[in-house]
Amino acid sequence: MVRPTPYTSSVAVPLPSEDEVRRALGPDYDPDATLQVVKMFAGTGDFLPALIGMVRAVFGADDIDAQHREVIILRSAAVLNVPYEWQANEQMARNAGLTPDQIERLAADGPVEGLAPDFLVLTNATDEMLSTATLADESLRALLDAFGATTTRRYIATIAWFSLLSLFLNATRVPLETTDKIGGRTSPLS
Repeated sequence: MVRPTPYTSSVAVPLPSEDEVRRALGPDYDPDATLQVVKMFAGTGDFLPALIGMVRAVFGADDIDAQHREVIILRSAAVLNVPYEWQANEQMARNAGLTPDQIERLAADGPVEGLAPDFLVLTNATDEMLSTATLADESLRALLDAFGATTTRRYIATIAWFSLLSLFLNATRVPLETTDKIGGRTSPLS
């Protein structure tokens, strides 16, 4: 099992002040419901619209299955040791319909086993992309056969996004959520 371990660093990028977050996110900002990652995004200035746009694309695309997305997210968090991503998305994965057993299997130390074939195609692709920065022909063929060309492009972009997001979360050390802001969410923006 390779559930991500808590941050051990003593230096972190501070979250923007509540005033900065409110200015960046606008009048609909709710400090009690906004996730820490979105608050950290709010401190990126001109990057904020692009970051939020990518989150909306990944979590709103019609052909991105919510369970598939959560498989990619949790596997990325396990492989890259991203405690924030695991904490937030373990609940979102349950909300999307993944079982506790499926979630535990995604934390495998080594190849994931015992999941449905479509999940295994995605975990294999995630593992490969995060460890080699590409896909072997047989892995790419498995994605294309399972999902078709357009959705394969989107799943590859989703894996790449969660690689970028994982690096951002770990490098800034976004604080873990201290309250149950996730609730019934399946998206950080809902």
